[in-house]
Amino acid sequence: MKKLVLGAAAAAAVAAPLALMPSIAGATGGTGGSSVSINQYADFNFNGTQLDVGLNVSCTGGTGVVTATVDQDYPESPIMLGAHGTGVTDVVCDGKVHYVGLTIVGVVYDAGKAKATATVTAPSGSATAARMISIRVV
Repeated sequence: MKKLVLGAAAAAAVAAPLALMPSIAGATGGTGGSSVSINQYADFNFNGTQLDVGLNVSCTGGTGVVTATVDQDYPESPIMLGAHGTGVTDVVCDGKVHYVGLTIVGVVYDAGKAKATATVTAPSGSATAARMISIRVV
């Protein structure tokens, strides 16, 4: 049986993408030259009426728009009908991955689980991602 020995650089190149996979698994979407992923955690402020969601967005063509929707069912949300909110922000589309903080205002969220969906619309195409997130107090 032969042993395969990797140099440090080769081992790092193989390990780096694998290390990222758990944090974005099921949370990345992309078509054409656009992609979006949703961070696992979000936080709320002002008694739950502002929710900050982190996204990683890549697109080309100048500028684009990213929209995120977060739904939290009762009893995670203190509202009997659950919480549903949407936020929109502009993004830079220069082919690089940009971290985007998107704030949803006016909905009462609480710490717990929620479903997040994000869509980037840009000259390079649209991309959508969805995942379960954890809203937490930081």
